[in-house]
Amino acid sequence: MNLLPEQYVERSKNKARSSRVAIAIIITLCVVATAATHSRLAMNSAVEHLVIAQSRANSALELEVDATSLELRKAKLESFINRYNNEKITFAMGDLVATITNLLPTSMTIEDLSLDIVQTEEGKRISGRLAGFASSDESIASLVSSLHEKEPFGEVSMDFSKSRTVRGMRAREFRVSFLINLENDWELSRMVVVGGEE
Repeated sequence: MNLLPEQYVERSKNKARSSRVAIAIIITLCVVATAATHSRLAMNSAVEHLVIAQSRANSALELEVDATSLELRKAKLESFINRYNNEKITFAMGDLVATITNLLPTSMTIEDLSLDIVQTEEGKRISGRLAGFASSDESIASLVSSLHEKEPFGEVSMDFSKSRTVRGMRAREFRVSFLINLENDWELSRMVVVGGEE
């Protein structure tokens, strides 16, 4: 038996209902927040896995590009080796350099030596160019004369000679051209002459 007035009873029931609704709302919000947090964590994990997968894919792609590049280099090297092995011209490059070195005046410095195989009507030749600087035109003329008189050099010519400053001193810059006939036999110096002795 409830002796409280009806309005108090009604108010108590309303409070109880409000409390239950509030508790239900709080529980619902907690569930929603938990679900959102779980979804966020799952999404972050998925993004992290995606980034890792993308990184691995990029690494694999880089390795594939590197492998392709190495294959191309290998093919070029094999092609060069095959051309070299099939080339019928044998040439003692060290002996040629020693011969040129022995002909140089002491007052001359060579900065560039170029040798190219060329095909002429008479057969294969080596087209050579010497470039550098000397103390005077007389030194350059002496080199041209020495090359002209020495086998295997032919068609020796001075391309140009002009003034130049080297370490604060005046010098003559030059370039000399020559041809070597690969069809002929000739002997070259095998050693560089130092101080007049081989």
